[in-house]
Amino acid sequence: MNLRAKLFITILSTLLCVNGYSQWLTADLYYDGLFDNREFKGDMQPQTIYGMRLMPEIGIDAAPHRIRVGFSKIWEFGADDIIDPEIILYYRYRGPVSYFFGAIPRNNLQRQLPDAFLYDSIAFFEPTIKGTLIQYSCRDVFETELYCNWFSRQTFTDREAFRIVWDGFVGSGMFGGGWFVAMTHFANTMQHNHALYEKFQFNPYLSFEYPSKESITNFRVKADAGMLFSIVHCRANDFWYNPIGFLGDIQLGWKGFDIKSTVYAGGPQMQYLDDPEAGLAFHRSDPFYNHSFYNKTEFGVLLVSDSRAQLGFRWNLHFTPGTPVHNQQLITLKYRIGMNKNLHE
Repeated sequence: MNLRAKLFITILSTLLCVNGYSQWLTADLYYDGLFDNREFKGDMQPQTIYGMRLMPEIGIDAAPHRIRVGFSKIWEFGADDIIDPEIILYYRYRGPVSYFFGAIPRNNLQRQLPDAFLYDSIAFFEPTIKGTLIQYSCRDVFETELYCNWFSRQTFTDREAFRIVWDGFVGSGMFGGGWFVAMTHFANTMQHNHALYEKFQFNPYLSFEYPSKESITNFRVKADAGMLFSIVHCRANDFWYNPIGFLGDIQLGWKGFDIKSTVYAGGPQMQYLDDPEAGLAFHRSDPFYNHSFYNKTEFGVLLVSDSRAQLGFRWNLHFTPGTPVHNQQLITLKYRIGMNKNLHE
């Protein structure tokens, strides 16, 4: 039995032996199936990702405390290299201000980062935040969260790298506004043989949504419009790069069908993307945002949608200057099942 298995069994045994008042044994199983065929052109790398991800969790809820343990396992079909399971282990205190500490699944976030901040393929292969998460919510009118994701520990071969994110939203009814802020620190190895990079991103936006959350209708409209601003710094040459541009999207939906269009226009946001010292490992965002203009038009349909499962298909067209249309077909399957049992019944 390897060390990870022994650790998992030890933690699980400890959780099951905890005694106290109003304790619940909770368990969840999350399944994600993905077929992502990216027929990209020009400077964009074509790729097909075909696989699945399994994320079981089990834990003890003794309000306001929660401890959970589990793992994330990814199978990428056709790959010779085996992806090791990633441990899920975190503590949560739930109150007016909630605190998380540990390896925290991203599905605990109030808001997922948009593609301009986090590439969807990175989010699929790195489904946890390793660090600290703080959240506050006030009656569906205001919510905000702050977290630090320490995604690379410094060794003789690996860089020290982390990202601090702050996001929030203020709104009532159909109108609102929000923001995403991120600071990425891409430091050195213990050998100090690499350049150091830093990036600050800021995306304030205004939002319109019809109907409001209180209404029930088959027709939906959602629109966001704002700015995307970055500061990219390389300490080796002390160069500061400050791109700014417009970022907006509009989505129309009816029952299980939707059309969404996202537009970015401004300075390329990913300086040093082609630098082997930095690249995608540093930026962690969708490479399409390294163009001065980018439009993503999506056509989607939900084939299955209920409280446990969602099966959907999307056809995405990506438009960038000077290249043919980039074509993408995406099939996703999401399934969740949960269990809650009172330990004192």
